[in-house]
Amino acid sequence: MEDPSIDEIRANGPDQIFVESGGRSIKWEQSFSDREHMERIISKLIGVSKVRLTPKIPMVNARTIEGYRVNATHAGISPYDNPAFVIRKFHKKSISPKVLIENESFSVNMYRLLSLIPKSDLSWITVGPTGSGKTTLNEILVKEINPLSRIITIENPSEMRLQQREGGSVHGKILNDVLQYESVPEDDDSSPATMENLLINAMRQSPHWIGPGELRTPGEFATALRAAQTGHYFFSTLHAEGDKEAIYRFLTAYLMISSEPAELALRNICSAVKFVIYQEKLADGTRKVTAISEVMGSKGLEPIINPIYRFDCEDVLEETVDGKKRIQIVGKHRRVGKLSDNIQQAMLKAGIKRSRFAFFASDPQEDETEVYEADEYDFSY
Repeated sequence: MEDPSIDEIRANGPDQIFVESGGRSIKWEQSFSDREHMERIISKLIGVSKVRLTPKIPMVNARTIEGYRVNATHAGISPYDNPAFVIRKFHKKSISPKVLIENESFSVNMYRLLSLIPKSDLSWITVGPTGSGKTTLNEILVKEINPLSRIITIENPSEMRLQQREGGSVHGKILNDVLQYESVPEDDDSSPATMENLLINAMRQSPHWIGPGELRTPGEFATALRAAQTGHYFFSTLHAEGDKEAIYRFLTAYLMISSEPAELALRNICSAVKFVIYQEKLADGTRKVTAISEVMGSKGLEPIINPIYRFDCEDVLEETVDGKKRIQIVGKHRRVGKLSDNIQQAMLKAGIKRSRFAFFASDPQEDETEVYEADEYDFSY
């Protein structure tokens, strides 16, 4: 728990413990002495949240004393009569864009473009598989929003650390207008504070930006779209296999509770979402932004997608370290498109100088190369 290099702890039984470190899963050599020992540890982990794991309540979502989220299951629902738990840790300090550039999650030029999206009041969704780093990326991008623009976020659990303090001190005055809520699961009858209800309430609190942590239910998709159609900007995450797939996922969920014609619904969604950012965790454990795409609208039932950046895998290198085979995925980020005139106009209207996006408004060149030296980027820009 105290090791900052470990991101996740998974126990499938007393002697089946795995940890994730640096994006790689590792079998941990230590174990619990027996099932009773493991159950006592689970009770301590979830006890802070004042919940208990019993045969009548065999699944529990809770928080540890450190604030990490933990999911635990009772031995009674296991064919092997074993309890289990997963602890997903988060970094106590926010990860900086500089670190992600140096880790080659995205290039310097890609971050120049990414940072312009929130600065220009352009709504976006970050998509990708579980554990790919979507929330981390959104936290970084949200901090590019004007600190006087009112931001309301709803998460379950709350993970983004968005308060900006004077001098960067934990005791400094809060400088930005941010309000963060933590929702309960949709099936939790103990509180009305569901994601959908909090989204509806947030629209009455004069937000400039609304940030549902992840869109899951049809009602959440519909409320997010309504927020976008009533003058609010929004950012969120969702699970999808690509940019077009993300738009179709939005459409499918929305149509589950709407009688609106599909073509009109798609047009409204493509008008609300300006960018889709695709993030992946590759087989070598690295996390990369593998696509940045502009949503230009729709034609019939087809979203019109304008790819700006993508990551192309080229090869896989293998090496043996301490008797274990490791792989490294080799590839490169490439600019494959340019910003549309509509996005350029939106950036100008938001007060962004043309010189700051002129490169992205030009045609990609064959000899373009992406750099990952963070010193190449002025983070106060």
